[in-house]
Amino acid sequence: MFIEQQYIEVFEKNQSSVQSHFNFWLEYVLFSWQWWVMVGIFILLWVLFWKLIKIEELPRITIFGLLWIIVASNLDGLGYELGLWGYTYNLSPFLPKSYVFDYCLIPITYMLIFQYFPSGKKFLYSNVVLALGASLVAEPIAEKVGLYTPFNWNILISIPLYIIISYILKFFTEKICQSIR
Repeated sequence: MFIEQQYIEVFEKNQSSVQSHFNFWLEYVLFSWQWWVMVGIFILLWVLFWKLIKIEELPRITIFGLLWIIVASNLDGLGYELGLWGYTYNLSPFLPKSYVFDYCLIPITYMLIFQYFPSGKKFLYSNVVLALGASLVAEPIAEKVGLYTPFNWNILISIPLYIIISYILKFFTEKICQSIR
């Protein structure tokens, strides 16, 4: 009985936090210029992706992109829950993660790299350039305009993570594609 009562208290505190976040989102985020920028980026990047994708590569690229979405959104949620970073502005008030990064910017960028530089040194170099750009340029810009707030995170940790994750997901994508041929 004690554990159930403790859980109910934690649940009620969480519901209060969710309601506070929703109220904050309605008052300060929805229809702000940052929110509109995120909506625009989301739409623009997916349209750009469909214009640049080679249709014959679509199944392989889609698997890679979906794996990136799964990993990015879960790691993003974990980082948020651990207090490593947060997002002042997000498209939806119900999840604390940034849909623009997790469901758009990260997977689309990596899908296009995977399409145009699928293996060897080109894949390595493109991943290093992307990791450096994302960590040392994009993250500080997102922080400067208030889209991203690092609390207990060093952006230099992101560099090897992007590269390692990309190779792991490439490996799994290739294994999946081999098994369905």
